Amino acid sequence: MAYTVKDGCIACDSCRPECPNDAIKTAADGYWIDPTLCDRCDDVEAPRCVIACPVGSLAPLQPKKGRNKSTLLPAAIPTIFLNGKTTPFASSMVVWEACNILAQRQSLPWRADGERRLFYERSIHRGQGTMRFRLATNPEAVDPTPMPYELGVAALARFDLRAACLHLIFAACATNHDRPWEEPFVLNDQHVEQYLGLNRRKDLTKLEKLTLIKELIHQACQILVALDWPRQGKVQRFSLSEHPVWHLLDTQYYFEADAEGARHLIGLSFTVRAGRWAQHFLNRQDYRKQTAFYQYGTLPQSLLMEVMGSWQQHEGAMRLLLWLVFKLRLGSDHRMTVRTLLRLAYGDARLTEATTVRGAHKRLLRIFEHDLEAISDYGLRPQFDPETYGPDIQPLWARVADIPDDAEAALAFWTDDANRDRSLTDRAPRDKWQRLLNARLLGFELPEDWQQSVRKPRPQRRRSPKPTAQPATYALSSDTIKAARQRLNLSQRALAQRLGKSQSWIRDVENGRFSVGESDRTLLQDVLGLA
Repeated sequence: MAYTVKDGCIACDSCRPECPNDAIKTAADGYWIDPTLCDRCDDVEAPRCVIACPVGSLAPLQPKKGRNKSTLLPAAIPTIFLNGKTTPFASSMVVWEACNILAQRQSLPWRADGERRLFYERSIHRGQGTMRFRLATNPEAVDPTPMPYELGVAALARFDLRAACLHLIFAACATNHDRPWEEPFVLNDQHVEQYLGLNRRKDLTKLEKLTLIKELIHQACQILVALDWPRQGKVQRFSLSEHPVWHLLDTQYYFEADAEGARHLIGLSFTVRAGRWAQHFLNRQDYRKQTAFYQYGTLPQSLLMEVMGSWQQHEGAMRLLLWLVFKLRLGSDHRMTVRTLLRLAYGDARLTEATTVRGAHKRLLRIFEHDLEAISDYGLRPQFDPETYGPDIQPLWARVADIPDDAEAALAFWTDDANRDRSLTDRAPRDKWQRLLNARLLGFELPEDWQQSVRKPRPQRRRSPKPTAQPATYALSSDTIKAARQRLNLSQRALAQRLGKSQSWIRDVENGRFSVGESDRTLLQDVLGLA
């Protein structure tokens, strides 16, 4: 329970210096206590401010009774997720890496510079450029200073995975402005509750929700970035000195007094502006001139709801989801190794422990398969590479998915399974962990709201020569080729060997990335038996 300043305060300023959390604030009409910062000095018997006050004008703030809505709060008109499902959001490398910082926290390779300040550096474009990140000591400061190493490590340990959701909300709000590095946007607690589903949390009091929202917003605004970006196409090389990814310009508190004169916090409003990075990566005007970028994707609201609901039970899975919303924004067929997914979900230290300490891999393997199942249940179904991630080392939940629901069909399935060399119920091979580290996923089957983020290439207008008479040819679509290959029980590699092609060529043809030439079309027709 927080404390409040009662009538009779003489403004002697005895209490304010004693507060370890800087919760006592000054205003034109006297002093007030920020209830989101006051913790009643739990480390001592009595609050320090109460001991220091000579007139006894501090008292516990009693919970406000009743559920009546206040008319003092501003209207919360949604500006994102207007269709109830998705919204555009800034998806540049700066936003992506800042999201990784909030999600992976201590798992990243943080270091101390020559002045013992915490920093994390990421090379880009094969070492041609760099992004350097630090943490701000006070996100509300006009000119924030970076944290020392020890203080920064402690701050990372307190970071909440849900702050990445606020970061993505900021990235979505920034796309509503033509010049987001100059035009701020305003979010109040009601906006955040709607976007994150906190309005359905009946187990939290209003003050607990406000405290959580303020803490998450502060963490999202603590990230500082400095850029040294190489030339890309017509966009010239540029460098940006250290600045906040998100500027927290102002925090507005809304209070309501009860019958006894005690002031209760009933709402918060935050004014935020994108950093200077947006001038280079979220610039519509200069993008048309080909002198800047405008990089965006589509953010599903279901992702935020999933993270808010499962961040404790499946932290590794939520880290992967936050990473995949950037990784899969250009399509679902991105091959990725299991070793990479393990590193992203659990960090290098834990992966190293699992590969070096006897027996440690068993627990990590079990957690990874449960997290992969949570991602699949959410709607992102993993596509296992049949060559490196065969059925014998796939999770059990993926193998039992093929069991028919019909009783007779299920009986036939189990009869056929019993006659195989390896049954569904057999134990995993002894070398499963070693094989898993080298296994790959071909991509993920995307749900409907994620498929909207796949950008379709804009057709280019080309001058075509005058049409000439051509013999009629049989058009082979990617679906036709894939269906014919599966009907013959041929893998992509087997078909590639018969054609004298690479497996990647077969995969690109079946995914529709390019059409088949006339000579290759004839060869495909012969091999696949297509007349």
